[in-house]
Amino acid sequence: MKKLLIATENKEKFKIVSWLLRKTGLTEENYQILSLKDINYNGPDKKEVGDITQRARIKAETVKQYFSNATYDYFVGIDDGIILKGQMIENVKEHLKKILYENYLSDGEEIIFPRAYYIVGRNNDEVFQEVIEIPYVYMPRNNACIKEFSYPLSQVSAPIGYDRPIAELTTEEANNYYWKYSKLKMEKLIKNIK
Repeated sequence: MKKLLIATENKEKFKIVSWLLRKTGLTEENYQILSLKDINYNGPDKKEVGDITQRARIKAETVKQYFSNATYDYFVGIDDGIILKGQMIENVKEHLKKILYENYLSDGEEIIFPRAYYIVGRNNDEVFQEVIEIPYVYMPRNNACIKEFSYPLSQVSAPIGYDRPIAELTTEEANNYYWKYSKLKMEKLIKNIK
């Protein structure tokens, strides 16, 4: 069985990324998919610098170097940005309060979440990088809050055509929406690690 380590402690990110990997064909019989939280990782946590693709690469390579004993077959770095008002914002954390509490966006305004994926094999082989963009609309909520290791924008981002934010969707609804926009690039990405 091959082991794939996703370099995140964020349970929401891990949940959707591991689901997408499974949906693409990495079966439980052949691949064990773990997060940093699953393994109680306490290695280096490098300061985030660069754009989302660079940060995804740094995350994957940092944990790969930490586990130089070949415990894992693949390392996946993921990092998110946000496109607001037509501008890419590389550090979402800096804008959270503006978005959640300061009426930065209008009801129904477009939000795009780009997520960068970077996969590297333990022998530096099969490196692959991709950015997937998922479109949403802003749906203001008075009770939105920021919690550690969560994805607070899921409380105010509604999938296009839905009347409620991501946080209020069933797991199946949310997964199907992610899959709609991720399918082709995820299938291309997975071909490099099968």
